[in-house]
Amino acid sequence: MTSRLLAAVLGAIVLASGGTADDGTARDRRTSDENLLATAVARSNRVCDSAITVTLTPASVRGVGVDPDERAVIARRCRDVFDAIRPLCRTAAARAAVSAQIKQVSCGVNSQRPAVALENGKLDYRIELGLATWNDSQMISDYLLDHLAVGGEPLIVQVVRPLEEAALADQVARMNQHCGTSIVATFDWAGIPVQTLKSRAPSNYCGHAIDAVERVCVDHAGRDAVARQVSRIVCGRADKPSISLGSGVLDFRSDFQSSGDRGAVLEYLQNVL
Repeated sequence: MTSRLLAAVLGAIVLASGGTADDGTARDRRTSDENLLATAVARSNRVCDSAITVTLTPASVRGVGVDPDERAVIARRCRDVFDAIRPLCRTAAARAAVSAQIKQVSCGVNSQRPAVALENGKLDYRIELGLATWNDSQMISDYLLDHLAVGGEPLIVQVVRPLEEAALADQVARMNQHCGTSIVATFDWAGIPVQTLKSRAPSNYCGHAIDAVERVCVDHAGRDAVARQVSRIVCGRADKPSISLGSGVLDFRSDFQSSGDRGAVLEYLQNVL
């Protein structure tokens, strides 16, 4: 079964070449790299439940010259694409995005710098032959996280939000342990830009509010006040920072830029609790 799958993938790898001759060693090297690429393609398609095909375009087609190792280098570097794609397919939504939005990968040469672009189901990756040992998988991964869409949002949102929520949960757990409380905390994601999310600013700045609550619990009176009046913390973004407490909900809005959030929340709590 596996051998048939690899054979099918190898059959889908299209080499646009100028028909040049090369020696047996170079041919064997090229075949080995193409076999490894086929394995990477098959593995990625299996993990992502996709049917991606591959096209390799040596520079010789564009009249740049003939290098017997050129196609082998392109095949080798093309694996960077699939090393970037596979880790993205950790969720059903991500797998669906990869399967629906990447139908073909085209690997070739760029005379300037490595580049990647996704358009109409085709992921175009161009390497610089002079950087044959370079690994572009992280660059490609970053690009795909920004350009693959899930529910109208970049895939990066689906990846980073759970990380931010986990970071917030850790901070709240420490605060609850210190204060003897069972407060829950959530993000209000509305209005938080993608770039802000990518920088991991939400958990950082919302952590200032949680830290302020923890500081109120410095003594028995503070712990008792927090336990009686705060049951939930909601953190979100606003152009103008604000703090309010009502019906057990501490609502904190930050511009995710101010350095004085912690002190502002602490002062507010000391005045209202």
